[in-house]
Amino acid sequence: MFNELFEKARVGDMEAKEKIIKRLQPLILSSIRKYFNKGNEYEDLIQDGNIKILECINDYDSTKGVYFLGYVKTMLRYLYLDKHKIKIHTSLNETIADGETEILDLLVSEEQDILESIIVKEDNKKLVKALYKLTDRQREIISLYYIKNMGIQDIADKLGISYRTVVNIKGNALEKMRKGQ
Repeated sequence: MFNELFEKARVGDMEAKEKIIKRLQPLILSSIRKYFNKGNEYEDLIQDGNIKILECINDYDSTKGVYFLGYVKTMLRYLYLDKHKIKIHTSLNETIADGETEILDLLVSEEQDILESIIVKEDNKKLVKALYKLTDRQREIISLYYIKNMGIQDIADKLGISYRTVVNIKGNALEKMRKGQ
C-alpha cells in the first residue's frame, strides 16, 4: 500500500505526496523532539520536515539497498541535527561587562597600527620614486650601502673606484633624494 503511494508521488501525483506527508507527521514530530527540541519553533521545524520529505521523494534511489522510510528517517535526523550548527552573529561593537567596553576593544592585534602601516607604505612609495630618479651608479651605491650593508671601502673595492668617489656619489645621491629632483 505505501509502496504504491510512493510510486504515485514519485511520478508527480500531488495527492499521493500529501498523503505521504500526512502519514509521516509522527516521524517528523518525533525527530524534532529527539534531535532539535525547541518548542517555540515547532511550526517552522514541521514545515522544514515536510519539505525534506518532498526532497526525499525526488532524491530516493532504490538501488542503494535502503528502504524509503529508513532514508527519510535518516534525512530528517540530519536536517534537525544541522539546525544546531546555525551560528549566532554578534557585533564586535556590542558592549560587555561594565557597559562601556566593546568586544572590539578587547581584541589584540599582532600587526602594527593601521595608521603606522599607511605611513610606512607612503614612505616606501616616496623612497622608490626617489630611487628611480638616481643614476644607475648612484642607485647601485645606495643599494650596496643601505640594503647589502657594505662598507664604503668594500663598495670602492667591488666597483673599482676610490673611497672618496663612493663618498661623493653616495652624498650626491642622498641630497638628490632629499630634494626630490
